[in-house]
Amino acid sequence: SSFRFQRATFTSEMSAMKTHLKTRSSNQLGLLYFLDFLVVFLGISVSFWMNEWNSDRKNDRLHQMDIHALLVDFDHDYQSLNRVHDHILEGDAKALRLLEVIQSQRERTLPYGAFVDSLISIGYVYNYSTFFMVGATYKSLVNTGRIQAFPAEVNMSLRDYYEAAAKQVEDNNHLVDGVAMNYHNEAHPFLNYMAIDTHSIEKSRMFFNDEAIRQHYSELQFYIRTLALKDRIKLHLRQVDVYMAKLNQLDSLVRSHAALEGA
Repeated sequence: SSFRFQRATFTSEMSAMKTHLKTRSSNQLGLLYFLDFLVVFLGISVSFWMNEWNSDRKNDRLHQMDIHALLVDFDHDYQSLNRVHDHILEGDAKALRLLEVIQSQRERTLPYGAFVDSLISIGYVYNYSTFFMVGATYKSLVNTGRIQAFPAEVNMSLRDYYEAAAKQVEDNNHLVDGVAMNYHNEAHPFLNYMAIDTHSIEKSRMFFNDEAIRQHYSELQFYIRTLALKDRIKLHLRQVDVYMAKLNQLDSLVRSHAALEGA
């Protein structure tokens, strides 16, 4: 009877021990699964974070390159606008001088020979000096969507300059070119004669000795067409001043943004 009791007790203890070991083993296995999951989760998270960090760094580099590219384009436009501005002032001064010469000839206070020498001396009144903005960087920003990396104010100013102002530039260039070309072909044909070759003063004077040419330059239309050319030159000057103001504003905004970005 005592032996049976001891055997039953031993069997109960062994059963309890097996149950304890199983529970402990199950807990350890669960911990191992959790650690495996945690390692995988952290690995994926770090990978995503690294990819995002690299992407942000790449975008930051591209944005800084875009800023510098825009500033290079602005510098080109500044040079072009200043060149055109100087040509406009020169053309305006020549047109004014020419109008005074025509007026004196029409009032018969200036002999025809002196009138001719004045036309030869003045030469080209206004050449085809028009402004063409450089928009390669802006087009790239729009096509790639990187223009959205700029603040709203810069974004709007870019679109105003490269779209609205660009359309005005194109339209104004056509008008200026058309007026200048018509003036050379119809009002002041001596300018086309000058373009053929470099002529001596005597050959240039001979051009004006033709009776039909003399009659052409004595008519009122020569004065009227020169007046229209000067008016177009003045309008062109005002348009260039508008372009310069828009460019100054845009350049200032982009440089302020560049300073904030450390570009």
